[in-house]
Amino acid sequence: MKTLFILLFVVLFAAACDKESDDVNINPPPPPPTETLETETFTFISNGTATEGKIYLPDAYDTNKNLPAIYLIDFTEQHFAIAKDELEKVVDGVEKIEGFEALVVTLKNHLNINAKPEDFQEYYEIFKDMTSYVDSNYTNNTSRTFIGRGSEAGIVMMALFLEDSATFVFDNFIVTDPSPYFTDTIINMIENNSFPQNKLDEKLHFSFSTSNDREKCIKLINLLNEAQYPWLQFVSLEYWDNDYESTYPISFAAGIKYIFK
Repeated sequence: MKTLFILLFVVLFAAACDKESDDVNINPPPPPPTETLETETFTFISNGTATEGKIYLPDAYDTNKNLPAIYLIDFTEQHFAIAKDELEKVVDGVEKIEGFEALVVTLKNHLNINAKPEDFQEYYEIFKDMTSYVDSNYTNNTSRTFIGRGSEAGIVMMALFLEDSATFVFDNFIVTDPSPYFTDTIINMIENNSFPQNKLDEKLHFSFSTSNDREKCIKLINLLNEAQYPWLQFVSLEYWDNDYESTYPISFAAGIKYIFK
C-alpha cells in the first residue's frame, strides 16, 4: 500500500511539473522565417502608380558601379506554397561564381497575381519601368537578366520572344518550370512565327522538374533546337529527381552560371 502511495505521488508530481512548464512556455515555438538579406528599398513609377522595389547591393558596389543587374519576377504563388527566399537563392547563385558580382532586383512585395499569358504586357511594363529606374540610379552596366519560375518563368520566356531589337530591355533569360499555359502560348508563337524577328544576341537557360508537363517542355525544347535562331544561344536541363518546390535553388544557380561564366 505504501509503495502504491509513493508511486501515485511521483506521477502526480510529474504531471504538475509538466503543467508548470506549459504555463511558463519554457520551449516556445520557433519564430517564422524572415528575410536575412540586406536590401535597399526604392520607389519608381509604373503606369502612373508609385511602386516599391528592393535591390541587393554586393560589397563591390561601394567601389564599382559598373555591375550587371539581375531582375527577379516573383509574384504570390497561386498553386504552391509561397517561397520567400527566391531573392536569397538568386544572390546565392551569383556568389557561387568566383570573382563575379551583380545587383539583384525585385519588387518589395509579392503581388497577388494569378499570371496569365494574355496579361503579359501589364507585368512586363512593371519590370521595364523598374529597369529604367535602376539604370538611372544604380548602375552603368547595360547587361540585364530576367529570371523567374512557374508562371513568372512564362512571363520571362514571353519577354524573350516579344521584345525586338529596337525596344529590348533584357538580353539574358533564366526560366525554370514555366506554367504549361505559358508554354502552350510560346509553342504557338514559335510554330506560327508570330513574334518580332529582328533580334540581337540573347541567351536563355531553360529548365524544368518532375512537377511540370514533360511532354510540353520537351516539345518546346525541340522546337527551339529545330529553329536554330541565329540570335539565340540556349541550353536546357531536366531535373529528374526534383519537384517544383525544390528545383529553383539549383536551377537559379545553374542559370546564372550559364549566363555569366
